Amino acid sequence: MAGWRDEIIEAAKTKAERDAEEAAKHKKRVEEALTTADASVALAKEALGFARDRLRDQQLEASLEDQPDKLRLGLRDFSLTVELARDSAILKVTFGEGKPREFDFAKDRHIAPPDVEEYVGRRLVELVKAAQKAAPW
Repeated sequence: MAGWRDEIIEAAKTKAERDAEEAAKHKKRVEEALTTADASVALAKEALGFARDRLRDQQLEASLEDQPDKLRLGLRDFSLTVELARDSAILKVTFGEGKPREFDFAKDRHIAPPDVEEYVGRRLVELVKAAQKAAPW
């Protein structure tokens, strides 16, 4: 239990001191969250690679771009992008030109890598179905 002296110290802090403490806490949360985010990116990469391989088995021109912290699977006019912002530990999954779905690992600590893999997998199914509908193979 905090004593009155600790409460005085806390109450007398300046806005700059409070902001600096909050920034330090956020930085620590981001550093801790990057472990989970990196594991999620690895599973997303496996999912994108699996989809690319299956599409190539059907003689389709599927491409997988693998850049640091950014993955993109392209099939005809359709694409799925997975991008990690290391400064905030936010993973963005974007289907086509739509609004990205954000996984904020620093804020939502309950997000698990398999959850992200499942989400990416479901978007891949949508991508393949949309491409199949646009130009059947």
